[in-house]
Amino acid sequence: MVGKKYALAKGIDTAKHDVLLLTDADCYPCHENWLREMRSVIKDPVEIGLGYSPYRRKPGWLNRWIRFETVYTAIQYLSFALHGMPYMGVGRNLIYRKRLFRLVGGFQQHAHIASGDDDLFITAAATHQNVAIVLQPSSFVVSTPKLSWRDYYRQKSRHYTTGKHYRPLHQLMLGALSLTHFLHYFGGIVLILKISTMFVSILFIGLRMLVLLYFYRLILKKLHEKDLWPWIPIMDIILVGHYLVFAPALLTGKTNSWK
Repeated sequence: MVGKKYALAKGIDTAKHDVLLLTDADCYPCHENWLREMRSVIKDPVEIGLGYSPYRRKPGWLNRWIRFETVYTAIQYLSFALHGMPYMGVGRNLIYRKRLFRLVGGFQQHAHIASGDDDLFITAAATHQNVAIVLQPSSFVVSTPKLSWRDYYRQKSRHYTTGKHYRPLHQLMLGALSLTHFLHYFGGIVLILKISTMFVSILFIGLRMLVLLYFYRLILKKLHEKDLWPWIPIMDIILVGHYLVFAPALLTGKTNSWK
């Protein structure tokens, strides 16, 4: 069993109580009621609570991008869970029952993969009935972000190796989301280059951006990340390049070592 999963499995096996609340060593709760807020959702039939964990705000483009990408990921996994298709959570802020952990065999199904103590466990254990999301600000857990692009790249590459092991439906839907995002801009550029379709292309790109800005305004307010809102147009475009950079990790699922 690779790195972190071994330590977690030992800790879970030793734990005296049934409800397990997890975070990371470089994280801290935003409020003294963190434990109470997360614990409040664990009641039959709910056995898993998915929390939100933003990154600490620092100056610079790297920090801005990390926080945006964290919001974007949260939109995906929290929305899927709300629609009865949970596929991941974040180990920085996650609660579930020990009996459920034992029922699915803990991490044994993916013990050889460096990451996945959170998302691959949720993939194995979650159903449309036993998951709830927790979005009260007092339930947030703040994490320490990477300080260099190199470290960020390594971290995300390791995280993305788990995507190949999601359920086929989840892979299909997440892949379709990324593909349509890419085709929107790629197709828009192609059409803009033609005089006959330039106006229509600019119109549709502009309309999508207005809708995007409207919903991001609501979401960022909910997640206490309102300072990111002016940067949404450029972040949304950069996200296309993000898909291309990390495509090898997503497609191959190559395992990297955990540090």
